[in-house]
Amino acid sequence: MSELSDNIKVTFQNLITIYNETSSLLQDADSMLEKVGYHCTHSNRNTIGTERSYHISYPEWWITPYACRFYATQENPDEYKAIGVFFADTDCIPIQPIVLIGCFKMKKNEQDDILPFYYWHFKEAWFHLVSTQRIEEDLDVPEKWTFSGGKVRAVLLENVDNQEKLEKRVIEPLIAMSC
Repeated sequence: MSELSDNIKVTFQNLITIYNETSSLLQDADSMLEKVGYHCTHSNRNTIGTERSYHISYPEWWITPYACRFYATQENPDEYKAIGVFFADTDCIPIQPIVLIGCFKMKKNEQDDILPFYYWHFKEAWFHLVSTQRIEEDLDVPEKWTFSGGKVRAVLLENVDNQEKLEKRVIEPLIAMSC
């Protein structure tokens, strides 16, 4: 194998490791949230929310820039809680990885059905709708698209390296967050 081939192989091994660790973090968050009454709103329990492009001219968009999940309780089905791990901004430029949490009050239609929350709403709420991005601080998100307002907070991924820190820095603030 050439040096280039070795480097590519190591890069992909590292990427797979990052995605595996992200999966574990999100599954741990699922368990913690389920214990306090939040259920995942995804139609398939094994699904993550993300986006990816297949455009041949934009290979930087081929990677998965984030993974997120949404939750609600039976008592407040129109208040969504979200958690995600983000590796890139909206232009797929790498960022210092963050765990992003949010709370969104969903709008309803004329039939009183809760309008859908799309994965990209969460991303846009942090990268474009919040005027100042500050770490470990609840920031207001204005009304937009299918939600009437909300809050988001970012925690540096490197500061969430075990279950105790996940619970203290991510899960507890997420549960306490109201929109």
